[in-house]
Amino acid sequence: MSSDLPPVVDALVVGGGPAGLSAATWLGRYWRSTVVVDAGNQRNLPADRAHGLLGRDPITPQQLLIDSRAGLEQYPHVALRHGTVSSLHQDGDGLFHATVGDGEISAGRVILATGVKDQLPQIVGFSDHYGVDVHHCPACEGYTARGQTVIVLGSGAQLPEYAAELLDWADTVRIINDPTVDGVTDDQRATLASHEIDVVDGVAESLVGAPGALSGVRLAGGNLVKGGTVFFSYGHHPVHDLAQQLGCELDHEGRIIVNDFQLTSVDGVYAAGDITAGLQLIPVAIGTGTVAGIACATSVRGHPTDSPTPHPAPPANRFAGE
Repeated sequence: MSSDLPPVVDALVVGGGPAGLSAATWLGRYWRSTVVVDAGNQRNLPADRAHGLLGRDPITPQQLLIDSRAGLEQYPHVALRHGTVSSLHQDGDGLFHATVGDGEISAGRVILATGVKDQLPQIVGFSDHYGVDVHHCPACEGYTARGQTVIVLGSGAQLPEYAAELLDWADTVRIINDPTVDGVTDDQRATLASHEIDVVDGVAESLVGAPGALSGVRLAGGNLVKGGTVFFSYGHHPVHDLAQQLGCELDHEGRIIVNDFQLTSVDGVYAAGDITAGLQLIPVAIGTGTVAGIACATSVRGHPTDSPTPHPAPPANRFAGE
C-alpha cells in the first residue's frame, strides 16, 4: 500500500474493515474513483475464527481481510492506503477535504466505517487468551461455548442482560462482580438468580490455564472461579471523531444516525458497520457497507468521475427525523 494520495476522488472511505471494504467494492463496480484509508485496527483481528458468514464459516479474520483486499485489485480506480484520517471537513462548495498523515485528499462523498473500540479487561493473561477462549461478542462466539461454564467480566447496567444472552448456549453462567466499581444491584441480583446466573463478588486478577485450555479466573485473594470460556463487556466506544467534525447527528450511545440508504444527517456523508446502530456482526457490516457503497455511487450518477467532483446530491427528504 502506497502512501501517495490522488488529489481528488469521487469517494473517500474511512475504515478498511468488512463495512468499508464492502462499500469500496460496490463503488468500484459503479466505476467511481475511490480511496480507502485504513489504520489497520479491525476489532476482530485477535479472534481465531470469524463465524456465521455465508459460504465462509468459519474463516480467520486475517484471511477475510486478505481476500477482501485482493478483491479490490480488479478495480483499478479503487485504491487502498494505510493511514489515519486526522481531520475531515466540508467546504462551501460541498467538497470534503481530509488530512491523512502528512498528505491531503479531497472527495465528493465520504463513507465513514470507523467502527467501535472495545474497553479491554485489565487482567493478567488477557492478551494470550483473547480471541481463543476470551471473547466480547456472545452472538459471534456463544455457539463455541455451548454446554460450558462461562464466566462474565464487566460493569455497567447492561451486564445482567449481556450475561443472560449467554444462556442460549452455556450450561452455567457466572458473573464476577467487582465491588470497587458500579456493580450489580440488589434488584439485578434477584433477576439473575431467577435465571440461575451466579454472581461472585471479587476482583478478577488473572486467567488460569493455557490458551484454549482455560480453567478459570483467579480473584485477588486467591480464590478460583472455574470456567472454560470468558466473555467481557466493559464498554464499546464508537470511533466518531470524524463524524463529530463533520456535524453528523449521533444517537445517545454515540453511534452515527443513518437512514435506509446509510446516509447521515450531513449531505454526501454515509456511514456503515459497527459505527451505526444495530447488530455488530461481520455479515451485517458487509450488508450496510454494500448499501452505503451503492447509495453513494448512485448519488453521483450522471456526473463525471474525474476532477472536479460533483456537489453532494440532496437527500430528497429521506433522512429519518426530518
